[in-house]
Amino acid sequence: MRNLFVIQVALVMLGVALFYFYMGHETIIASFYGGGVAITHTILLSRRLISAGSMANDNPEAGVLNLYLGVIQRFIFMLVMFGVGIGILKLNPPAMVGTFALAQVAYMIYGTKRSQE
Repeated sequence: MRNLFVIQVALVMLGVALFYFYMGHETIIASFYGGGVAITHTILLSRRLISAGSMANDNPEAGVLNLYLGVIQRFIFMLVMFGVGIGILKLNPPAMVGTFALAQVAYMIYGTKRSQE
């Protein structure tokens, strides 16, 4: 999981640089915010996977339920954070969502690297 975080941080920095270059300095905070949401999303996923894995030994159904609850938790978290970013903080939506999406590409890169090992 550590490699995934490293890839995500690198992609967030790339997103910040790209949005700064193309749209100016007002996108820096929005880009970092979107990247922070993506990294927090990954941390929530990691914690939920560890929890579900330990539960699955004793009760497989509870482990699966734990995973489903994690999906709902992360979805609500993202909706709330994007709502706060766009509605309350008035951050630049393309920079925020774009950097979030770019950070999610880390899952593809990480999965490709793992499948080649």
